Amino acid sequence: MPQGLPLSGIVNVDIIMSPAATAGRNFGAMLIMGTSTVIPLTERLRLYTSAADIGTDFGLDSAEYQAASLYFSQSPQPQQLYIGRWAKTLASGEEGKTETLAEAVNAALEYASWYGLAVATAADDVVSDEDILAVAAAIEAAGQSRVFAVTTASEATLSATSTTDLAARLKAAGYARTFVQYSTHSRFAAVSAFARAFTVNFSGSNTTLTLKFKTEPGVTYETLSASQAAVLESKRANAYVLFANDSAILQQGVMANGDFFDERHGLDWLQNYVQTNLYNLLYTSTSKIPQTEAGITRLLSNVEASMDQAVTNGLIAPGVWNGGAIGQLAAGDTLTKGYYAYAQPLALQAQADREARKAPLIQVACKLAGAVHYADVQINVVR
Repeated sequence: MPQGLPLSGIVNVDIIMSPAATAGRNFGAMLIMGTSTVIPLTERLRLYTSAADIGTDFGLDSAEYQAASLYFSQSPQPQQLYIGRWAKTLASGEEGKTETLAEAVNAALEYASWYGLAVATAADDVVSDEDILAVAAAIEAAGQSRVFAVTTASEATLSATSTTDLAARLKAAGYARTFVQYSTHSRFAAVSAFARAFTVNFSGSNTTLTLKFKTEPGVTYETLSASQAAVLESKRANAYVLFANDSAILQQGVMANGDFFDERHGLDWLQNYVQTNLYNLLYTSTSKIPQTEAGITRLLSNVEASMDQAVTNGLIAPGVWNGGAIGQLAAGDTLTKGYYAYAQPLALQAQADREARKAPLIQVACKLAGAVHYADVQINVVR
């Protein structure tokens, strides 16, 4: 039987699928760089989901396993961990030269899969302060945001007069992406701090946290005097310390420049979240977003939706704006939503920018939610 004429001759229907949106970065991904020759240089990084698998590949006595066991001992438990290769020595059959630590880290920076970094070497293979400082500089200057976990046991860290110990030098350099922890009991204590932070799910509600008050399973606490604790705080060095009520907590949860880790972590996520969502709006749209006020409103609404999630997860919150004027916002105004987003009117845009198809600058003012670390109570008694 003849099938008849195709309907497309009268009504033609095409299905147009928009591209799948791109994913944002994983801000819970840790990389431990070690000197074992297990991972070939052609692979460089290897993903693991348990300490047991790392022990199988590297051996239970390896520095990689010892650091990983601390990482996976945290509660809640992180889901994954990368082990990286520092070719301090070459395996049989490998060609090239012995890498410096900075060279190995710069090679690892080519991989976008990780966010946090720590170095794990054998106890008799001490990494020099100069190597650590070189890595801190590389992390600070990296094109993609990263953070670096450093553990030090140097006695000079507790000396108020020392200006040459590692913590003091990192502070003097003002590094905002290096986290230093003093520990005489664990060479990888700072890895445990990162493990706790990296369990944060920024897509949830009230999920952000401060590192202060957190515990470090597998790390023995330090017993410090008040003056020693004050020296560590002055050098922006963190420590897992015992208090008089027999509790041990991590304090203060700061980077070498004094910024709180949770704010650095959260703002890195926010930058990527806003960037990814705005890119996806442009990338997945089946028609162009016009360079009109309606088109710019779409961009502005997209940014506001991203900022809403930062309010939901607890990174930002309503408060008084203490910065300069932006759009209709002035110093002293209350950010009732926790943020204010503004796009310059198209009528004020430079012709060259319009011809280059640039959107007007979108500016966002927001207020960090912060966290309570101290409290004072007065008890007034009368008879």
